[in-house]
Amino acid sequence: MKIIKYKKIRNKYRVYLDDDSYLDLYENTILKYDLLLKKEIDKSNIETIKIENKKEEAIDLSIKYISNKMRTRKEIYNYLKKKEFSKNEIDNTIEYLEKNGLINDEKYIKAYIYDRFHLTSDGPNKIKSSLINEGMDKNIIEQNINEISDFEIIEKLDKLITKKINSSNRVSGSVLRFKLTSYFYNLGYDKKYIDIVLEDKDLSNNEQGIKEYYKLYNKYSKKYSDYELENIIRQKLYQKGYDFEEIKKGID
Repeated sequence: MKIIKYKKIRNKYRVYLDDDSYLDLYENTILKYDLLLKKEIDKSNIETIKIENKKEEAIDLSIKYISNKMRTRKEIYNYLKKKEFSKNEIDNTIEYLEKNGLINDEKYIKAYIYDRFHLTSDGPNKIKSSLINEGMDKNIIEQNINEISDFEIIEKLDKLITKKINSSNRVSGSVLRFKLTSYFYNLGYDKKYIDIVLEDKDLSNNEQGIKEYYKLYNKYSKKYSDYELENIIRQKLYQKGYDFEEIKKGID
């Protein structure tokens, strides 16, 4: 079949044939089968050309998919699978992208860890878990997570804990310690780092504790007195995480 003309359509060329049919082909397919010079297509080659063009389509779509965001092998695989490409076409695309440095799981892991650690409140364990859930190589994850130094973790955690303490006006002492430990453990920080930072923090919040003391005093002094009153105030303050003896020092 002779080629009558070519017409550019977006990122492909519509190749018109002399039997009133046409093929939408990628430039690489046209060049691979020397269609510009031959100006004809052997009928026996049409299916082969279509198969090759399908591979080019998978590559083209993948390049667009990764143009705004770094992607992983797994993301490319799932993306092309949803587009109903065959396993062979997907494998060919991933091989092409890796060969040309367009996807690299190790670089992705490095960038992901850096961004999540420096731009969010997440700790190493949460970052690690997220990458594992994405299907990344555990050994590469571990290797790169371990590059975050103890100093960096403690420095970041110190800032986050200080900010959290300053916004926790209603609790103090053991209650505040428990809440902070649980909160930052769930954010992905080892307890050992949390304990190191909390060791140097004043969690007493006695100023708020004194206010709580007088609230309780005004509430229960109408019904109780002396030791009984002091005991119930002590219990209520303890439940809120305050140290009764420390608060008493601030009052006396």
